[in-house]
Amino acid sequence: MTLPRTIDELDGAWLSAALGQPVSIKAATPVPLGYATAMYRLELEGQSEAPASVIVKLPVGGQVRQLLDGIGAYVREVTFYAELARDVPVRVPRSYAAEIAPDSTDFVLVLEDLSTLEPANQLKGLTLELAETAVGELARFHAWSWEHDRLQALADRFPPLDSEPAAGVYGKFAEFFGMSWQSARELPVVADEVKEFGDRWGESLPTFVAELSTPRTIVHGELRADNLFVLPDGGLLMIDFQTVAQQAGIVDVAYLVAQSLPVEVRRGNDERLVRRYVDALATLGVTDYDYERAWRQYRIALAFNLLLPGLAFMQYENTDDHGKRLLVEMLRRTSDAIEATGALDLLAVRR
Repeated sequence: MTLPRTIDELDGAWLSAALGQPVSIKAATPVPLGYATAMYRLELEGQSEAPASVIVKLPVGGQVRQLLDGIGAYVREVTFYAELARDVPVRVPRSYAAEIAPDSTDFVLVLEDLSTLEPANQLKGLTLELAETAVGELARFHAWSWEHDRLQALADRFPPLDSEPAAGVYGKFAEFFGMSWQSARELPVVADEVKEFGDRWGESLPTFVAELSTPRTIVHGELRADNLFVLPDGGLLMIDFQTVAQQAGIVDVAYLVAQSLPVEVRRGNDERLVRRYVDALATLGVTDYDYERAWRQYRIALAFNLLLPGLAFMQYENTDDHGKRLLVEMLRRTSDAIEATGALDLLAVRR
């Protein structure tokens, strides 16, 4: 059947074929979550095996679409749900359909409705206990593909950090970061040494690639509190796989910890959480990754990950008060983590 391009084109016949059972759509309600996809909650009517509701993700348009296509965001997420979601050893939304057009990046994702679960709160931040759980889940996710044969077959869609496609993406990111950083650096929450480092962030790209490309595994790419749901049993569920890539798994850990823990919770616990990650990997069979290497890579990854809150700051003037507070807090947390761990001592960028 023809792939629907908009929610109006997605009818009961297409959805019935996708689900493998007859259903009708009772209602379609927009879900205002982010700007990277158009999301809808569909209430369904069908046989007892059919879900009562699903979430549908569709592409957006305009300049945002151009940027997302440039980094392969839609291809990455559809690939994840179509080929990996059933096998990964962590909880992710169930995928009922994951299809992408053969001649474009138009796509349709039909996913489990998570509205009955409790989402984590990025602005409030994670507790140390939840952070430890999340780090353990990341270890499970990374160990599953750690230097695995499956990585080569996915390299064209999940580009390794040291690949030519990734070099093009991060080169563009560095340009955009250079523009948004001019405003972000003026915030009083950014430490002076981080301001100066941010001015020359792009100069460190070769170091980031050399230091963080291995041990290679599949990474989430943007795992923070907003991309986690808390399960009734205290476990966590991960969402949003548009930034899946191949690089050192500790990059995910550094981003999660720096972005998702309030400063007062994270301070003094960076090393504890890195040890938690290394120990969890070891219990899963990854025994050739020691704490010393992990701690070095963690600190370098903190500096590398300044990129994401810096880029997000491009949306500052176009967001509401909650969004502005969140963007400022993201920068404050990242700056504090970089400064407190001496991350910049590992980079040859000081003047």
